[in-house]
Amino acid sequence: MRLCLGQTLPRSIGLSEETTCYVSLTYFHEGDPFDDFVVHEAAHIFHNCKRRTIGLAETRKREWLLDIQYRKRETFAYACEAYTRILERAPSYKTGPGWPSNTASKVRVSAERVDPVEVNSILADACAARNGWKVILGRCAPEKSKTVLAATR
Repeated sequence: MRLCLGQTLPRSIGLSEETTCYVSLTYFHEGDPFDDFVVHEAAHIFHNCKRRTIGLAETRKREWLLDIQYRKRETFAYACEAYTRILERAPSYKTGPGWPSNTASKVRVSAERVDPVEVNSILADACAARNGWKVILGRCAPEKSKTVLAATR
């Protein structure tokens, strides 16, 4: 049985509001090897936090810490959460960037919040890449940002 953070959030284990995260104690008793609600909620801060809030320069085109497409925010958080756990389980960095690809297909994500096939596809691409974090960001960025990210590769 999952405890909730409050009566209005049944089945929630984590919640982020702007740049503050809350994680229920239930998180520490979950058994899924790919769950990391702390990383999940922290990932939300990246699209909720303005650059100036943490002392970075802000421009008209770069207001937020990370530019994540609004409808991809949960996808981004789930991908970051699972990718962290996949990398954590890799025998060593020397195993190579492609090692966790088989593991990516085993990640189970709730279809209520995101498209599990899309998250697994993002994870497979991230695991096959030299810098998987850039892949996750690129797949969740707005269309205008994707061309900029592709140009920096």
